[in-house]
Amino acid sequence: MPATIGDTKTTKPARDASAPAPRDVGPRDVARWGRRGTAGTAIAARLSFVDVSHSYETVAAVDRVTLEVEPAEFVCLLGPSGCGKTTLLKLAAGLEVPNSGRILINEQEVSGPHRFVPPERRGVGLMFQDFALFPHLSIVRNVMFGLTTLSRADAHREALKALGRVGLESYAELYPHALSGGEQQRVALARAIAPRPSVLLMDEPFSGLDSRLRDEVRDETLAVLRETRATCIIVTHDPEEAMRMADRIVLMRSGQLVQVGTASDLYHAPVDLQAARFFTELNEVPAEIEHGEVVTPVGRFSRQGVVGGESVTVCVRPHGVRLAEPGIGVPGRLLGRRFLGEVELLDIAVEGLEQPLKARSRDMAPVPIGSEVGVVIDEAAVLMFPAREY
Repeated sequence: MPATIGDTKTTKPARDASAPAPRDVGPRDVARWGRRGTAGTAIAARLSFVDVSHSYETVAAVDRVTLEVEPAEFVCLLGPSGCGKTTLLKLAAGLEVPNSGRILINEQEVSGPHRFVPPERRGVGLMFQDFALFPHLSIVRNVMFGLTTLSRADAHREALKALGRVGLESYAELYPHALSGGEQQRVALARAIAPRPSVLLMDEPFSGLDSRLRDEVRDETLAVLRETRATCIIVTHDPEEAMRMADRIVLMRSGQLVQVGTASDLYHAPVDLQAARFFTELNEVPAEIEHGEVVTPVGRFSRQGVVGGESVTVCVRPHGVRLAEPGIGVPGRLLGRRFLGEVELLDIAVEGLEQPLKARSRDMAPVPIGSEVGVVIDEAAVLMFPAREY
């Protein structure tokens, strides 16, 4: 089936002056999502990258990537800007041709030294952030755009069905500029799933939405995608989004795969300090190993597989820092507290640390700023890495 193109922009595109004017909808509530369990089902495919590399001039965007995505699996490519996430997605879609290596769908080569299958013949759906809805086409005609193998009547019926699943069937004859940013995103999702692609690729589809709307749209989108049973890869730079959505997370850095696993794997057992930093704020504490223990200004801890005698960096997650009465734990002084709703963010001075220790506390006890406190560390919130430059 042909590839489809989606949109996540919240800006309203200018309408083509030659296009028919939409009917005036006036003030209205945001449309509810359609009934769950009504999305069309695809035949999921296995997507394989085998030693894939790709460069832009002298810059290596993807470097010897090997990855297997199972049928109906939901995988998030996670990493900072420029790490190669979007390039890998474009290679899978056929929008870029790899310099070396092979890409396979259901064990059939679609990119490689012996064969290149164009995007429209891969059965891949695309939902890229920087592709806008067509402003001169109605909503239903936008969704019909990728249904080129069907008759016009069948394409119209399938488009309405997809719009019904995202709760926008009644807006079918409107034009994109009449919809909110979240509703435009839902049209893009409908257009992506309407051809029932075996593989669906999404590039930061929620980044243009405000934080309040993003959670609802993300959760409903995930429900739709689970119903379609398509194999899904989503690109994001947001670790919380990856943990909320993915069966597996692929952490990338400088074009390479750094770590692949479940959200729990990457959060509790990051492969290195940079990986740990990506998932949470950290208090990074210098330490030394003495007699089998790791000694730090905030306490002594059991060694976590660090080579004996080597200098280490101890990382303490803020939720693992607890205030206690003076005389309990190590001594500290409360420097500041900021109310964040369900938690307070605390800054605590501890002798031997250059920077204040940061804590996230649900205990709203009214300890005045400047007070002497005890600091207790939950060892379950402690990570250790060999000390080196990062």
